[in-house]
Amino acid sequence: MGSSIPFELPLKASESAALAEILFQQLEGRPINDEQRNRLAARAAALKLDSIRPYFGSLQQDPVHSSTYYLAAETVSRSGDESALLLRFAPASAPSSALFPNAMLIGRMRPGGGREVVVNAIPFSSTDADAIRTFVQQVDPAFLPRPQGTQPAVAVGNRHPEISLPAAFDAFSRLLKSTGVNYASTVQLSATREMTTPEAIAARDGENPTAQGHTRVSIPHLYATGLWAAIRAGWREGYSAEADHFIVTGDTPDAVRASVDMVKQAIHLAAGYTKFTTDTSRLFDLRADTRHPNPYSATEIEDRFTKLFNPGDQAWLIDEFSRPFAIGDHTYQFSTAEIHRLAVKFGASLILNEELYDFIRRERASSGLGRTFDFEPSIDEAETLTTPAEMIFYMQWLRSRGRPAQLVPPNLGFKKRQAYPETFQALEKYVHHKMWPELLPAVSGEFNGNPLAELTGRVRRLADIARHYNGTLSIHSGSGKQAAVLNRIGEATNGRWNYKISGELQLQLFDVLSEQPETSPHRRLYNRMVDRCNQFATANRAFGDESDLAAPYAATHGAYLGNAQKGRVDGNLFLVFWLGNMVGSRDIHAPDGDTRFFADKIKELPKEIIEETRRRNSDYIVWLATELRG
Repeated sequence: MGSSIPFELPLKASESAALAEILFQQLEGRPINDEQRNRLAARAAALKLDSIRPYFGSLQQDPVHSSTYYLAAETVSRSGDESALLLRFAPASAPSSALFPNAMLIGRMRPGGGREVVVNAIPFSSTDADAIRTFVQQVDPAFLPRPQGTQPAVAVGNRHPEISLPAAFDAFSRLLKSTGVNYASTVQLSATREMTTPEAIAARDGENPTAQGHTRVSIPHLYATGLWAAIRAGWREGYSAEADHFIVTGDTPDAVRASVDMVKQAIHLAAGYTKFTTDTSRLFDLRADTRHPNPYSATEIEDRFTKLFNPGDQAWLIDEFSRPFAIGDHTYQFSTAEIHRLAVKFGASLILNEELYDFIRRERASSGLGRTFDFEPSIDEAETLTTPAEMIFYMQWLRSRGRPAQLVPPNLGFKKRQAYPETFQALEKYVHHKMWPELLPAVSGEFNGNPLAELTGRVRRLADIARHYNGTLSIHSGSGKQAAVLNRIGEATNGRWNYKISGELQLQLFDVLSEQPETSPHRRLYNRMVDRCNQFATANRAFGDESDLAAPYAATHGAYLGNAQKGRVDGNLFLVFWLGNMVGSRDIHAPDGDTRFFADKIKELPKEIIEETRRRNSDYIVWLATELRG
């Protein structure tokens, strides 16, 4: 194993010998636990290592040879090259590792004049997926993700996972220490929007900023990076990994079936994830909803109901939903007409969700990583606010047909990365062009013009329904919400929530870039991203109707993204929503001719920028969970 020593070692052999000495002194004949890891970290600090940064939380014994130890580390060679490695410390008498047969030999040594020890190194960056997989499956399975179940969680989206995932685990460690609660749901991105298959990412030229995979993060890469970050953080307390929003699209049956096939390819790649959010909202028939500007008549509903469902299914629907549902402080009773409308609106999406649930179950079973998973069928993407009746219909259908949902995401009227209105006047502007005709009258008539009071009551009823089905209310588009809203959600759900964020962590990275000196290369990089985003909008309306917002916002707000603590309502909301898509486009106006993707350049940011971003990310997650606790 690693019989030759390279010309330049990635770390100082003398420092690896010093580490080996304290490892064997501290651990020989003792089980490894967190207390031992912490003691070793304290002893290593006294060594003042300058070529090795050990992550002692990762320390684990070889599953066969108990005197052999593995330790993740960052190293710096004499020439300044940095590496992420997995170090293997073993007695010279131990056989070579069958787990990592191509490890690099760092040296043979006798630390402290004792027995001979061999130190090897295995490449262990976030892109070394095979080595990461071997470690978590065969050395320390405690780092594998687990289903969330009824546990509350902050589901952290990771558009720049090497930056934000270490911050997320830091935040969850802080929260665990301060509250005793594990809120970790740290690996999350939309599986067919923000990320996608490696092949689809490789095919992107960056000239369509809304195409799938605009983060340039693949489904397998996010999963591997989550494992990598958990290992380095020493996080064995459990976390969920979410493949969010498997989106089915299409305007014709053939287009829908092609989209389903693509979604199944993505699910296959995501078999190791433990939480799956399906988005079949494109199959909702919104005209079956009486809130639609042009709803179906009663006759049209009956005609569609009889065409969609055979006599047996029609009888099942009436039998299943005509009885009263006593939930919380309310009893819900559906008329036959309501059952027909709900079945027409949601039937096609529910039938497809059954198919996707069964496919996920088969893929999980064949993955070898566990059969159980959390299922989250998204109804939040509907253009209408979710009513209690709709949630009951969706949850009851799935449970009665053997595909229960553990997470329930309603449309609460949240907009991505924006604060929720706190005054009636602000709400009037906020609901403009939205299919939410009931909201303003309810706030005005039942809640004395207080939008947050109405939101609290609505969330409480939906949370009661979720708990009735042993599920947890899942809050989407959670970034940018102010403390008052978070407090209300925590109160209304009695602390049982799954709260999703994604864009805010990326915006905090952009904040750090925008705060650099005007002449710095990193501020100029940010400015070129802003220019590219505005050009996409003005040149070819790449963002649909929202492209028209680019010029007015640029004129009044420039490139300012707003005050994060106030929901960024004072910033350029066009950029707040769309600037993140630029990371999947090329830096075609780089003055040095380096036209690589912006995402590649972000990976090369200096440590001080990355560390400041991580600090803000961690603080934000802690603040968010704290406010949700009330």
